[in-house]
Amino acid sequence: MRRSFLLIFALWLAAAASLHAQFSWNPVDWFIGDDEGELTAFHAPSEAEEADASNMLNQGKAKFERGNLGGANRIFKKVAKNYPTTTAAGDALYMQGRIYMTKGRWDKAFERLQTVIDEHQNYPGFNRVLSAQFECATALMEGARYKLFGVIPTVRQYKKSITFFEGIASNAPYGDYAPLSLMNIALVAQQLEDEDVAIDALDRIINFYPQSMLAPDAYLNLAKTYANLVQGFEYDQGSTRQAVSYYEDFLVLFPNSPSAGEVEANLAEMENLLSQSRLNLGDFYYFHRSNNTAALVFYNEAITIAPESDSAAEAKLRIADIEAGVRPATGAQIIRSLFFIN
Repeated sequence: MRRSFLLIFALWLAAAASLHAQFSWNPVDWFIGDDEGELTAFHAPSEAEEADASNMLNQGKAKFERGNLGGANRIFKKVAKNYPTTTAAGDALYMQGRIYMTKGRWDKAFERLQTVIDEHQNYPGFNRVLSAQFECATALMEGARYKLFGVIPTVRQYKKSITFFEGIASNAPYGDYAPLSLMNIALVAQQLEDEDVAIDALDRIINFYPQSMLAPDAYLNLAKTYANLVQGFEYDQGSTRQAVSYYEDFLVLFPNSPSAGEVEANLAEMENLLSQSRLNLGDFYYFHRSNNTAALVFYNEAITIAPESDSAAEAKLRIADIEAGVRPATGAQIIRSLFFIN
């Protein structure tokens, strides 16, 4: 029995050694991954490869200048594929993007330009790539449509323009294009009636780019966006309070703005609505729950929020009645008074 066990164990060892030799299996590889392979895959271009890629690039640019977009695109594609780590490869990808823009293929153009940013971090023409991306996103925002076979228009891609503007803001968060992109996201989202996306974009302008020339517009648009969400004084006033807050911030931060008069009028409207909602709650407790304590709280809030409003005037009358001990008329009392019944 012992001899059989030793024989089986010896055979197992031999098989394991054979597998190790064949596959070079190492349990440590489970944790190392394939990073070493990725590192060795990088190929630093030689001077000859740089020269070849540059020559091909110039040939492609010559065709591009002559209007031979198809021939130019094929050359640029070869440069990017055969010499991916050369300086010319970044230019080739950029030129491909320009070709697609010329053809109205804004989505494909943006993707080519994004490849320049992702794979050529030291590309010297970063700003012109970013500018071209902004042009692509703006075209989609404005409703540009690619025509199949030059005849059949495809659908408009408003949502994709939001994705592209987000990409631009991410590519250059400290540049001038970031707040511009966020503002365009808000405009497109409002057009699509996606208020959550619009509010998020405007909020990021205020928080991340308070010195931007777009900051006043961001405050104003945020206030208007929340104001548009208000359904009436009978409903929850969370959006009303947000609108009031942003209108007030605007007046504090930009008192000399040409829009100050408009903002003051809008603020008064929102405050009146909020005051009316407090009066409405006070009436509920006064007339339907006989809870004068709760009613007084809401009546006083109505006066504090908008002292000059009609709601405030009514709230003052209610407070005077409560202090005078006047009890609100019930339904039965109203009927008796109508028919002069004592």
